[in-house]
Order: sequence, then structure tokens, then C-alpha cells
Amino acid sequence: MDCSKSVEFLGIDVHKNTLVLDGRSLKLNVAKELANDQSGFETLIRALGKSPYCIQVVFEATGNYHLPLALALWQAQVPLSIVNGARVRQFANALGRAKTDAIDQELIRRFAESIKPAAQPAPSATMRELQQIVSRRLDLVASRVREQNRLGQCLHQTIKKQLKMSIEFLDKQLKQLDKLMRELVSAEPELEAKVALLMKTDGVGFLTAVELLVVLPEMGQLNRRQISRLAGVAPVNNDSGKGKHKRFLGKGRAIGPILYMAALTATRYNVVLKAFYQRLLNRGKPKKVALAAVMHKLLIYLNSVLKDFATQSSQPVPAQAG
Repeated sequence: MDCSKSVEFLGIDVHKNTLVLDGRSLKLNVAKELANDQSGFETLIRALGKSPYCIQVVFEATGNYHLPLALALWQAQVPLSIVNGARVRQFANALGRAKTDAIDQELIRRFAESIKPAAQPAPSATMRELQQIVSRRLDLVASRVREQNRLGQCLHQTIKKQLKMSIEFLDKQLKQLDKLMRELVSAEPELEAKVALLMKTDGVGFLTAVELLVVLPEMGQLNRRQISRLAGVAPVNNDSGKGKHKRFLGKGRAIGPILYMAALTATRYNVVLKAFYQRLLNRGKPKKVALAAVMHKLLIYLNSVLKDFATQSSQPVPAQAG
């Protein structure tokens, strides 16, 4: 079916356990609410395949909850767009509409009809696998932090023993995933080159480089303002009339945990960012604000590095003299 001229959008509100479909009729013989699991994905994909319309599925980035749906749709070659939830909320405000769970999917669809987002190309098989690994790894790291905090507060010897065993088990799983990530990256030359390039920046290690490339595949393709807004590290003005209020970080991709440790390390070992961080502190900026500024500056720099890499890679190789 030729979808080049007319595309209909299907808004989906993604929850932990359910997918809520926009109620507007697209001749989809499917329930309005499906399970957010493989059976629900298969039901949706079958219904989309039988529809007389060319349908592009649109949903918000919701951490780990939207990723399995995206992977299933990409596998089935169904066009999809993952949109920034903050922009949908701004769209709702412009319409004078409250954004609630009951109407989320309708607003997502109307937002897509207004801006007509391009369908996001499916990542490579390696990147799809890495997406799942990175998602799982971030969960394991969060679990380990919680267990470590509990251990520090625990006085019961049996529970302390259990917590230590739990942490050891989590460490074992993390090592398995780290090894698999290195194997996958080394098997894809372009990805390996990008990772090596990012690692040249003090504060950015292998895991940070891979996680950034997986969570922000647009790095190197957007300008500094676009990438910082997409990542949610761009300071947003909060002024009204003559009133000047504190700026805040906009909402975006969940890269805070990834960039935080890299920025913290950079404030100690990266000459440029260490000096930048110290200048902010000397001006009276709180450490939290100064560190957020370092995260912003670090991301912009890494984006420019990948942009230069993309430009050089696209240039034709000059003919060699015979």
C-alpha cells in the first residue's frame, strides 16, 4: 500500500501494563485497551495490517514501558513516531485542554496530525539488542543502589546477609550485560568508532558512551539546542513581564542517570569542565545547578564531536595517484 500521500495517525497512551488506543474509528477491529505485552503487540499489528488506511503509530517516550512496543512495531515494519511528552503537554495547554489519562491518546493523535512527525527509521539489529540491554542495565543499577542503601541502614544480621547476596547477584548480572555490550559494539565498526571517539573526552567511559548512543541515537544529527531539549538538559526561562525567576530544566529523554556520573567525573578530571564548574561555584551557584550546567555543556560537546564524525564519514575518499 502506497503511504507516501496520505497517512492516518493512531495515538497510543502507553502504561506499565496496558496500551490505550485512540477511540477515533480507523476501522480497526481491536479493543480500545490492549495488554502492554507480546500478545497485545501481536493483536495490534494484526489489526493494523487489515486496516484500509496507512497508519502511523504515535506514542510518548515513557522510559522502559514504550520500548517493547517500539521494538515489536519496528520488527513488523509498522511506521511509528516516539514523541516528547513535554511537547504534547504544551500542545494540550495551547488547546486549553487538560492532559489526563482519559484523553492522552486523543491528544497524542491530534498533536501528530498537527506537526506530522516523520516516522522513525528502525535501528539496526545490534542497536535494537543494545536498547534492551541498556534498559535492563539501568534497572539493575537502580536496584543495586536501593539494596546498597538498605544494607547501610540494616541492623539485622540475617537480612544483611541476604542484602549482600542480592548485591553480589546484581553485580554478576551487570558483568554479564557489560560483556555482551562490548561484544556487540566490537562487531559493528561504525558504532565502535563512535564509542571510541566519545571516550576521548575525559569523564566519558565505555558504558556512558554506549548508553548515550542508545538512548539518544539522534546525537550528531541535531543542533545544540535541539539535542539539549530532546535530552531534557536545556535550561528553560521562567520569566513574566519584569519578573525574572529561576530557570528549570525541561523534560526530555531519561538520560539524567547516564550523564550525571559522567559530569561528576568530568568536574574532577576534565580540565575544561572542571574550570567551568569551579567558575559557577565561585559565582555562588549551588552545586546541583552547577553540575546540571556541566551536564548540558558535556552533551553539547559530545553532540558536536559526533556531528564532525558524520560530516567526515560522508565525504568522498579522494582518489589515490597511481
